[in-house]
Formats: sequence, C-alpha cells, structure tokens
Amino acid sequence: MNKLSEPYPHPVLDELQALCVKDRAPAYVLVGPDGLLRDWGGFCENYGLTDLSRGRSAADQIDCLAGVLPLGGASMRLSFVELTPDVTADVYFLSRPEGDWVLFVDSTVEARRLERLQQSGNDLALARAKENRLLSELQRSHRNLLAVLDQLRLVTAIIDGEGRVLFLSSLGRQLLAHGGGDPVGRVWTEVFRLLPDDGRELRGAIEAPAARRRRMLVQTRSAEPERRWFEVDVRDDPSDPARHILYLYDVTDVQNLRRQLKGKTQFYGILGRCPEMRRVFGLVQELAGMDTTVLIEGETGTGKELVARAIHEASPRRDKPFVTVNCGGLSDSLINSQLFGHRKGSFTDAVNDQEGVFEAAHGGTIFLDEIGDIPPNTQTRILRVLEQREIVRVGDTRPRPIQIRVLAATHRDLDEQVRRNAFRSDLLYRIRVARVRLPPLRERREDIPPLTESFLETARASTGKRVDGVGADAMRVLMQYAWPGNVRELRNAVEFAVISCRGGTITVRDLPPEVADLRLPRAARLGYEPEGERERILEALRRAGGSRAGAARLLGIGRATLYRRMRVCMLDPRDPQAGGG
Repeated sequence: MNKLSEPYPHPVLDELQALCVKDRAPAYVLVGPDGLLRDWGGFCENYGLTDLSRGRSAADQIDCLAGVLPLGGASMRLSFVELTPDVTADVYFLSRPEGDWVLFVDSTVEARRLERLQQSGNDLALARAKENRLLSELQRSHRNLLAVLDQLRLVTAIIDGEGRVLFLSSLGRQLLAHGGGDPVGRVWTEVFRLLPDDGRELRGAIEAPAARRRRMLVQTRSAEPERRWFEVDVRDDPSDPARHILYLYDVTDVQNLRRQLKGKTQFYGILGRCPEMRRVFGLVQELAGMDTTVLIEGETGTGKELVARAIHEASPRRDKPFVTVNCGGLSDSLINSQLFGHRKGSFTDAVNDQEGVFEAAHGGTIFLDEIGDIPPNTQTRILRVLEQREIVRVGDTRPRPIQIRVLAATHRDLDEQVRRNAFRSDLLYRIRVARVRLPPLRERREDIPPLTESFLETARASTGKRVDGVGADAMRVLMQYAWPGNVRELRNAVEFAVISCRGGTITVRDLPPEVADLRLPRAARLGYEPEGERERILEALRRAGGSRAGAARLLGIGRATLYRRMRVCMLDPRDPQAGGG
C-alpha cells in the first residue's frame, strides 16, 4: 500500500498511535449523531470507499456501518470485515462529542493466513476422521480382513514406540519372521532381518513425521532364490501415536521379472527396445558427460521428464538437486517470483525473502518442462540466466551467481513460435545447443508389449489383483490404437484394465472404451485424426460425467492438452455442453 500522504485529525491520530497500526495505511470516516457522513480521509480508496458524499446517510454508503451507528458513547471493534473481495479490514469505532469516528485498518494478509490455517485444520480433522473410521471397520471384521490380506500378499504388522512387534499377520509370520518362536514382543529388526541399508531406511521412515514418509522397497537377507522384496508403507496408529502400522506388499515376482527385463529394455527407468529408443539411450549417455543445455522435444506423454532425469542421473551432478518446473502450470502474476525468488516487501504477500527454483537447483540440474509456455518477459530473464549464470530476485538489484545445468522440454514447434513472435529466437538458439527427439508411441509399436507388461506389474502390485497377463485380442487392440496420449495414456489404459478385469487375463472388454472401439477407421486408430479424436474426447467426457479434468485423466493427457485438442476438434472448452469441470 501507499505510505501516509496526509495528516489525520487528532482523535484518529491518537488512536492510530495507541494501536501501532499507522503503517498499515488506515482510512477514517466521521459520522454525526444524526447518522450522516460528515468527513473522511486517509486511504479510503484502498478499502473500496469511493464516491462518498457528505450530508448523506453513512450506512447507505458503507455497508458495514448499518445497524452499528450511532454508538451512544461506547467504543468497539469489528475484526476481519470484508470490504471488497480482495480487502479485509479491522474496523474501530470511536465515540466522540463531535460524532462517531470509524477507522479502517488493513488486515487482508492476516485474514488469509487464518483462513489457510482453518482449512488445514479442517483437512487434518477429515483425515483423522477417515483413519478412525477405517480402524473401526478393521476391528469389526478382524478375522475376515486378515484372510483377505493374506490372499492379496499383504503383510501387516504393528510395532510399539520401543520397536517391539505387537502384531504380525499370518502371512508375515510365514514370509518374514526369522529365528523361530513367537515374534510378538521381539524387536522388529530381529524379526524381519532386512538388508542393512533397507533396515536403516525403514527405521528412518518409522521415526520420521508422517508427511515425510514415502513407500519404499526393501529386501530380506535370505540367500537367492529365497530372498523376498516388499514395498512398505508406514502409518501412525490412530489409536496410539506412539505405535506404527506397517503394510508390506510382497512384490517378489514383480522384482524378479523387472530384473530380467532391465538389461534388455530399460535405461534409467525408460523402457524401450526399438531402434529409435536405442538411439535416444545412446544420445542421453553421450550428453550426460557434458554440461551443455539440452532441448527435449516430443508430444505430450512421451516421457520427456524421464529423459531429463536420465541425463541428470548419468551425469557428474547425480548427487546434486534435480528440480522440475512445469512452466505451463506457473501463475502469470507470480512466475518471476517462483523462478527467481523475491525480496521481502517486493509485493503484497512477500513477507519474507524467498529463493526461487533456480537457486534451489544450485549445483544440480533444473528441468524446464513445457518451456514454450513461458511469457515473453520471463523469457528475457531466463536468457540472462543462461548467458550470465546469475539471477536477480524480484524487488532486488543484487545479482546472485548460480551454478546449474539447464534442461528444457516442449511439445510445441518452437520454430513456428519464433515466426509468430511468441518465443524469442535468441532463447531458442541458447536452449537448443543439443536436442533429443522422443518418438511418439505410434512410431515405436514394438515397445508396446514390454511397456504394457511393466505397467501391468505396477498396477498389479498397487491394486493387489492377480491379473496374470493380457490376452492376444486385447494386445492386438493395444498395438493398433493411435495412442494420442502416448506412453502416459498406455499406462492409464493398463491401470484401467486391471481395475476392470474380473478374471486372470485382460480382455478387450476390460480396456477403456476409446481404446477398445475398433469401429473407428483404421487411419483414426493408427494416426492422429481430428474426427477420431473428437469421438474419443466426447466419449471420455461422457464417462467422466462432463468433468474435463476427469476426461483428461481417462485419455492419459494433461488438462491443457485436452483443451488444445478440443479446439482442434471444434469443441469449445467453455461450452457447458462440452464438459463441466
């Protein structure tokens, strides 16, 4: 807000000094005993108090005064009064002989902070209520549930604050317990006998706050082929915070298959055996040893971030940060602050100095995904970063040196963007020192079977369903479909099929409708075609109940990509008939 630019009457000035709020740009009005507005001043326009008129009813001009004045000799305060959609104020009422003075003091930042705290408290309460309901249901169906968990190859264990086992399911006793005797009462490290590094990682997860935990993969110490692999989730016991519940998913079969496939088709988490992908692997390996800027090009869903991570993991910077920035998801108003940081006081909500993602990636790699969506003024600042290797925070003048490697990705034709003056040519030449082009899935169809098998194993482990494979007819459909959403769409389609499958083998009827619909012309199935795409989008919107976000998930594409394809197919994203949310 502006600094004070005019004096205040003594009753107002005395009150402001007593309240220590003079630096918050207050406003004031004076209302006579007859309820008519006599005077006003300060920063009324900041509070939406404009077009005021003397001699008219104050309550008619300022809504929050209705029903309050006259004060009748008393003083009072109303906290967090919303004067406009963007401004909240504390309102002080001072009764004086000449009338009632009303002070407006900005409290927008504090009101929003309290609102966020209240929302966080509500979310926490809902989460705790959900856990309590789950525990109650677990206790009511204890025996039946344990039998089901054993069938799903899910081990459950409860340990106390001292690390002693209070409960271990029958499957856990069979697969994990070592040393003979009853595991209850013994320390979990003696019972489970995990590999040393895995045991330390699990201990760290147990001791860490819930928000910092993640699912982890651990192995037992048994010699091959008896060694087993488990994915572990650690949860706090809702009935006793000192205790923990461990969920261990037996993924031994998955890991054995993964190890067999890894040497043939996998490169730093990227699956592919076609010549195009082998060329990508070779290029990634070559670029990893350099420190040059790389542009990764490819359609949405082809795995551009995986390639960026592979370059980082294979490089000397592998032990330093890898920071991903989705440029298409950055707020236009805050993009410079998010990228480069800001100085305290540089804008309304800048209450502290804050580093941006470029500083957070210092020493490591920053991945600018969808760089073609960055606005022109930010493109200029990124060009400076690439040329000078320094950033300047918003509201600051001091350059800060950074030592990073920049990788960028886009699904757009940046040359066309340059011709339309939507992208700086000098920035394009600076980020395209080296380039990696990822082929769409329709150009690497021989990779569909191993990709499908990998996604099937992942979905089988996460859902616990014993789906053994994909039928020949279903695989034929997967091989024929156009895959406009590429690898991401294939992954979602396999997960959909596993959830839908009622037997041990995925059939055509288990596949998503837009994939299984072979009534479309062959050209629509084997290549991108607006007519076929229109039908797929409409079907996905119908299945998602009109939700555009839900339809995007079903198609395996981002919401922004869905909007672009809707426009290509002559479907207005703003039209309620084309989806509602």
